[in-house]
Amino acid sequence: MNWVKNFYFRQVALILALAVLLIGSVPAESMAYVVGSEAVAASQTRGEDMDRVQTVLESKIVSQKLSGMGLSTEEVTSRLDVLNDSEIHQFAAQIDSLYPGGDGLGVVIALLIVVILVIVILKLSDKKLIIQ
Repeated sequence: MNWVKNFYFRQVALILALAVLLIGSVPAESMAYVVGSEAVAASQTRGEDMDRVQTVLESKIVSQKLSGMGLSTEEVTSRLDVLNDSEIHQFAAQIDSLYPGGDGLGVVIALLIVVILVIVILKLSDKKLIIQ
């Protein structure tokens, strides 16, 4: 009976390992998509970039930092109006770096999957993990 459990455990462990490798090998974003210049120009207008910048500037954390530096909202908007289109686009493109958490959901999901796999493997091998 023990050899059946051991054989079953090895099969499940192998299948789970292959599944994790397969899922891990699929890229989150494909970088091979070719976009025409008119699609890029149409999607990145000054108005869209300004909306994105204004949304971030209106957040509580950023507005507190700006007011702590001595800048009012009127001064910030007047300085943004002076920037040209390429500078606004560059600023809007760098906004994602303001939030250092980024896409933390993927990391959390990966950690949960690893924990679940460890629990399943421990259950299948009839072992207990005791934390003291």
